[in-house]
Amino acid sequence: MRDRRFLLPALAGVLLTVAVVLSGLGQEPWQRGYDLAVYRDGARDLLAGRDLYLRETYRGHWFVYPPFAAVLFVPLLLLPAAVDLVLWDAVLLAVTAWACWKVFRAVAPGAPALAGVGTALVLLSDPFREALVLGQVSPLVVVGLVVGCLYGGRGGAVLAGLAGAVKVTPALVVAAGVNRRARWWFAAAVVVVGLVATGAGALLAPGSAVSYFGGLLWDSARVAAPGTTTNNSLAGAFAHAGLPTAPALVLAVPLVALVPLVAHRGDWLDRGDRVRFGLLVSLVTCLVSPVTWSHHALAAPIAAAALVGWGRWRPLAVLAGVPWLLPVLQWGPVAAQTRPLSLLVLVTLLALPVARRAAPAVRA
Repeated sequence: MRDRRFLLPALAGVLLTVAVVLSGLGQEPWQRGYDLAVYRDGARDLLAGRDLYLRETYRGHWFVYPPFAAVLFVPLLLLPAAVDLVLWDAVLLAVTAWACWKVFRAVAPGAPALAGVGTALVLLSDPFREALVLGQVSPLVVVGLVVGCLYGGRGGAVLAGLAGAVKVTPALVVAAGVNRRARWWFAAAVVVVGLVATGAGALLAPGSAVSYFGGLLWDSARVAAPGTTTNNSLAGAFAHAGLPTAPALVLAVPLVALVPLVAHRGDWLDRGDRVRFGLLVSLVTCLVSPVTWSHHALAAPIAAAALVGWGRWRPLAVLAGVPWLLPVLQWGPVAAQTRPLSLLVLVTLLALPVARRAAPAVRA
């Protein structure tokens, strides 16, 4: 990270991101720290022995994460809410910038300028802006999943396993187990870490664990209606078009099946293939989830920049990345279709077979 060709664009991205958030651009007053306050309430209910899923916010929202997530949020109670938000956003900035550097260095090791510009664009993207405003945990979940796959071994499995324990859907990463080289080196460790973390949460909040895994996990109505214009999932796309959302479940099957297929044919010893798999998992879960907000899709601008770095279908990758750079709150149903379409394009590009370079001939 000492190369100025990376540092200067990335630093510019950080400064511009802070300016955008502080200016209030693209946000409503109620959003500032809203989700972080929900996390604090969840941690408070955990310590008090109350059910984590009975407290409703003044805007009709609930704590929707597994009990283990509430355990991780307990340290938030050590500081005042205003201080918590500043520190939380500082952590998000630092961790996301670091993760982008790791990912783009793996994608294009000889192009630090591209990595710097890519990092700046990710930090300026709407998913990241929204996460900073709300005080969201989603960037940490995406980073844990993607960087965990980048590392690809037991250390990476800890990151990916914790991501799945905090927000269930990243657990799809265990599909890496169909790859012989990833099976015991990575996928099995992800399962162990995820089960241990989930079990710890269940031991500390047994009643809440029964409520969550016994039914609330599948109740998307506690999040929002599929037709909400900021829903970027397949179900949201059908709802925006005025169609029944049931076909989204049918389309979800081949999308989920695509994940083990890519894992099987990928080379787990290749960092680029591991990054591609991690991004694919994150984007597929965005499409097949009933409700996907912008901050859930941080992998979209990362994937668009990575595809440009790989030199694969660059114009299409750039077009797919554009909708995520627009700070939009409530746009019309037609415009709302652009993000689900972008996710489909990015998933397709990530799933395309990679042309392998022939190994150089060795002289006798």
